[in-house]
Amino acid sequence: MSVRSGHKTSRIAMDLYKGYRVIKVIDIDYHRSIFNPQYFDKDWIERKEVHFDFCKEGNEKRPSQDYNAWAKTIAECKECIDKFLKDDSLYFTAEEREQYVYKPNRKNHWGFGYNSLMKLMREHQKATKRIKILLEDRLTDANFHSECGYLSNGDYEGFEKCAAELSPFNEKFEVYTHTLRKRIKEPKKLIEGLNKVIDDYLASQGIKDTSVEVKFCEEW
Repeated sequence: MSVRSGHKTSRIAMDLYKGYRVIKVIDIDYHRSIFNPQYFDKDWIERKEVHFDFCKEGNEKRPSQDYNAWAKTIAECKECIDKFLKDDSLYFTAEEREQYVYKPNRKNHWGFGYNSLMKLMREHQKATKRIKILLEDRLTDANFHSECGYLSNGDYEGFEKCAAELSPFNEKFEVYTHTLRKRIKEPKKLIEGLNKVIDDYLASQGIKDTSVEVKFCEEW
């Protein structure tokens, strides 16, 4: 018999507690007969999972406003609400995660360069505790776990150094020498001199931790 697989999520408003509504969430993966779409019973359920989230009173019909508590019971969910009222950085809505984590990561294709990491760091420095955690989650979602660790610990100096090592700026400059009648006799000394001049110049511009490599090319 041909079947079609599907997923179904249902939400049921439960107890009201301190201005928040407990939401029972039921997730079901199922198989349904293609020849009889109305057929659906427990024998065709592959997975059924029940957990409890919560939302502000009045948002019962807005799934994006559920705070992801993932509690096992109503009583446990109420404990989560108590914790949330003391520290609002513990649980987040799907809308918040979409705004601060998933949407910007999709836009950047889950990639960061030095400048984008510095921008995120500056946002983190100015943010509330709640937004800080969302910004850290954005790095985790993009597999930038080391960078997330630095932000989580408030180690901005370590974060910047890590970002610089991850995304160095590689630039290439070509220098041509034109000499009449006599060639440069000691190219190695010229290379050493150029390296020092370039290093000194970059240092004068506040550019540190540089690696300069001057190579000698054959005559052309």
